[in-house]
Amino acid sequence: MMQNVVEYLMQNPDVREKVQEGTASLIGLTEMEEKAVLDVFESSGSTSISPLVFW
Repeated sequence: MMQNVVEYLMQNPDVREKVQEGTASLIGLTEMEEKAVLDVFESSGSTSISPLVFW
């Protein structure tokens, strides 16, 4: 399920921005899963390599 959410957010950056701003939520995911998804998108622009704690 999380993979589908990530793929959807990658294809719909406007929705991803709303989720990051807190004006939309990811229904069906736990709070921890939602945080993991958002952390991945926030760190994707980073050039440093860090372990992914949630995966």
